[in-house]
Amino acid sequence: MAGHLLAAFGWVPARAGVFLDFDGVLADIAVDPDAAVPRPGVPALLESLNERVGRLAIVSGRPVEYLARHLPESIDLVGLYGLEWRHRGQHHTLHEAEEWRATFRDLTEEASVRFGSDTVEPKGLSLTVHYRRHRHLDEPMGAWVREVAAATGAHARPAKQSYELHPPIRRDKGTVVLDLAADLDPVLYVGDDLGDLPAFDALDELAGRGVAAVRVAVASSEAPPILLSRADHVADGPAAAEELLVELVGLVAAAPGSSG
Repeated sequence: MAGHLLAAFGWVPARAGVFLDFDGVLADIAVDPDAAVPRPGVPALLESLNERVGRLAIVSGRPVEYLARHLPESIDLVGLYGLEWRHRGQHHTLHEAEEWRATFRDLTEEASVRFGSDTVEPKGLSLTVHYRRHRHLDEPMGAWVREVAAATGAHARPAKQSYELHPPIRRDKGTVVLDLAADLDPVLYVGDDLGDLPAFDALDELAGRGVAAVRVAVASSEAPPILLSRADHVADGPAAAEELLVELVGLVAAAPGSSG
């Protein structure tokens, strides 16, 4: 990666913020959503960064429960686009989201009947239906998701070869990043999907306040062109994203006053 983009992270790491998506960034894309795991070197890199930067968090559409099974306990996790989070080992849920749990339980059952259980990723407070292994389901899934959104008031979002339904609550990766990065400079966000665009918007806002903001997109055959075009740097897949973390760890470890 071009060193000048990361240089500011080596100046005062205690003021730096590092925020990363999970799927397609820390983990290679998997056909089976339950098979996505971090690349082998990633957990140790995250722990090294977490010890040195002001704030590090994984910001994902995954439930915190899933992320917690695969990432060190010391790492802050934000799941379901901000509806739940783990901070200092404690799991929290946004109160307004809890009212939707029964609705999404019913929708999960309906989607399993309509499209098959292997297409459905239940998330408790939201729902994702995947057509990656059943491309012919793209249109009927999209129609069903739009119909459900109109009937229930839930929000529908397109994602990587899938559709998502969420509670109608103003939370996304952008609002999460703005909350977490309120007192930080510089700030880095790494993502690979449409759901990461609000985080890039948040970094645009921070940059307008004078914050050194770095937007990194991870490329793949499924990465949306709009995300790639918005990035300050494009990493060629999760392996390159891991190399970026290695570079970042080296910078902050070498910073004056670092515990090394």
